[in-house]
Amino acid sequence: MVKHAMHDWLGPDGKPDVHKMVEFIEHQDRSHLFDVVGWALFFIWAGVAWLMEVSLGWGIIGTGILLLGLQAVRGLLHAKVDVFWIVVAIAFVIGGFWELWEVAIPLAPIILIAVGIGLLVWYCTKTLNRRKRMF
Repeated sequence: MVKHAMHDWLGPDGKPDVHKMVEFIEHQDRSHLFDVVGWALFFIWAGVAWLMEVSLGWGIIGTGILLLGLQAVRGLLHAKVDVFWIVVAIAFVIGGFWELWEVAIPLAPIILIAVGIGLLVWYCTKTLNRRKRMF
C-alpha cells in the first residue's frame, strides 16, 4: 500500500507532490476518526443496552444497525467503506432477529459454512483476475 501511495504522490514531472501527500494524510486521519467514533458509539450502545436490560436479540440488532450506519456515513463522506464490516453488520442483524424469533435451527454453523464458501469464492475470483492480468 505504501509503494502504491508513494507512486500516487508523484506529480506529472515525476517529483513528489506535497499537495497529494497532504490530501492522503488528511484522508487517513478522517478514516481513523470514523474508527474512533465507531468504537465510542459501540461502547455507549453496549452500556445503554446493559443498563436498560435490552434483550440479547435487540442488542445484537442495535450493534448491526450501528455498524451499517457507520459504513453509510463513511460512504457519504467519501471515506473508505469496508465491505468486511458491512458483512459483519448484516450477520449481526440476521443473528439478532434469529435470537428474537427463537428459530430452532442453530445459526452459527450456517454462518460458518457461508463464510467459508464466501472466502473460497473471493480468493478464487481474486486469483483468476490476477492471472488474467499477467497474460
